[in-house]
Amino acid sequence: MPGIGREAHIQRRIRVNGRRGAFQLTLGVFYVIVGSSFFCVPATPAREALFGWLTAYVPLGVFAALWVVAGLVALVCAWLPRPRDAAGFIAMVFAPGIWSGLYAISAAVTVSPLALLQAIVYGVFAALVLIASGMQGPNDRDHREVIR
Repeated sequence: MPGIGREAHIQRRIRVNGRRGAFQLTLGVFYVIVGSSFFCVPATPAREALFGWLTAYVPLGVFAALWVVAGLVALVCAWLPRPRDAAGFIAMVFAPGIWSGLYAISAAVTVSPLALLQAIVYGVFAALVLIASGMQGPNDRDHREVIR
């Protein structure tokens, strides 16, 4: 019978961490798609105009890679109990937060209302992820007490 208990233990360990994990899986896939789109789709003239101040020094692909890395981190962390899943939420706040900052700088440099709107949209998106990171679902594994 030791094998049966071990299989049950393995089955319990290999599952998404409830709603927190499902949230990270969904956004993780979304982030990988968003980041990949920067490499697959050519830049629009509007984006090139907004980021002309930056692309002279750093290609936008570097910042697009943030989305891919954040998505991959979230996909891994979706399987971990709380608080070990924190890195996924941090990564999912970091990527849109950086883009919000880039658009805010672009709004200041180019005096573009479009850049200001984009800065606000990315900032709100990052804030929504930050808010969701503090939520707890009824079936989420929470190991905060165990770690202490």
